[in-house]
Amino acid sequence: MSNFDQYKYVDTIPKSIKLKRAIWNIVWLFAFRPTPRWALHGWRRSLLRMFGAKIGKGSKISPSCFVWAPWNLEMGDYSALGDNVDCYTMNKIIIGSKVAVSQRSFLCTGSHAIDTLLRPLITAPIVIHNHVWIAAECFVHPGITIGEGSVVGARSVVIKDIPEWTICTGHPCKPLRKRELSM
Repeated sequence: MSNFDQYKYVDTIPKSIKLKRAIWNIVWLFAFRPTPRWALHGWRRSLLRMFGAKIGKGSKISPSCFVWAPWNLEMGDYSALGDNVDCYTMNKIIIGSKVAVSQRSFLCTGSHAIDTLLRPLITAPIVIHNHVWIAAECFVHPGITIGEGSVVGARSVVIKDIPEWTICTGHPCKPLRKRELSM
């Protein structure tokens, strides 16, 4: 994983967070999830905002996308979370503008420390800068920063920060080449 210094150890999840999550899970199940995929993007943005998410204008969140704790999600303008994207927001996930996170990708901000047999919960934020495309079925570890304009290839496992304007792929994800745009 990227930088162990940035991990935050979590003793227990407070009861207030557990209650808030329980209410969110009910809202997700009955008001968010059943909406049609092609419509009601504003409704889903509103529901997430009611639970503390900061969502920019024009962003699209699939009804099958699951956000563990909406109050830890920030999205810029015109970004998209595709079908069955899992945002495990035990810590912040900050997504810039014009970002696409494709189907079945997993953005994971929580894990367990492996330096003790007690395996305490640890969390670290994920930051995804503007104009990034995370292709289908990627896994992004806690504490990762993905630089502006980068592309993460399908089924990649991101365990280190990704430089800006770079095409990366693999398990573990490694840079292939610089991303050059044609106009």
